[in-house]
Amino acid sequence: MTHTTTLHIKELRESPRRPGRYLLSLSDGQHLVVGISVLADTGVTRALVPVSPEMLERLRHEHVITDLADRAVDYLARGRRTRRELELRLRKRQAAPAQIGEALDRLEQSGQLSDESVAHAEAASRLRRGEAPARVTQQLRRKGVAGSTVREAVAGAMQDDGFDEEGACRAVAQKRIRSLKAEEAVAAERKLLGFLLRRGYSGGIARRIAREVLRSRE
Repeated sequence: MTHTTTLHIKELRESPRRPGRYLLSLSDGQHLVVGISVLADTGVTRALVPVSPEMLERLRHEHVITDLADRAVDYLARGRRTRRELELRLRKRQAAPAQIGEALDRLEQSGQLSDESVAHAEAASRLRRGEAPARVTQQLRRKGVAGSTVREAVAGAMQDDGFDEEGACRAVAQKRIRSLKAEEAVAAERKLLGFLLRRGYSGGIARRIAREVLRSRE
């Protein structure tokens, strides 16, 4: 006569590092980490509770999603990140795209992840550092922010700060020219122009401001 051992919860305790996360030890040696909500959904609320195959599948799935979400939160703690940037980082965990998507969806729903917030903060910060709106737009698109969100963020930051592109270009050029004092006029103009263009200022504005600033130096 064959006897089968029913899988059950051997130990259940809250994670000491992550409040709201629970460590499950199963009788077959498996160790899972899940959120508190899934415990109530599955009825796994104490040790010795039997675990059916359906419950085990759900717990394993939640373990993967919870791990991905927690890693994403760790990345967010180090600085602003867009959904696309987090997705690229989480791909290194060799998780399925659907699992990554589910984890990031949860963070968006909880308000922990927001491309809109990142775009507005980045736009304001970059404009104040002297980058032109065109470059700010380009950088946000590279981060994976949607075009409409980028346009709204850049326009909002410009309006909030009363951004004047020529004035910003002039301020950047005047600061940069200090490091070109030893350069001859032609070389200084070339280098200053290249710097302004890399900052995203249009050719017309960059050339005019570069010459203006160089004339004032002379």
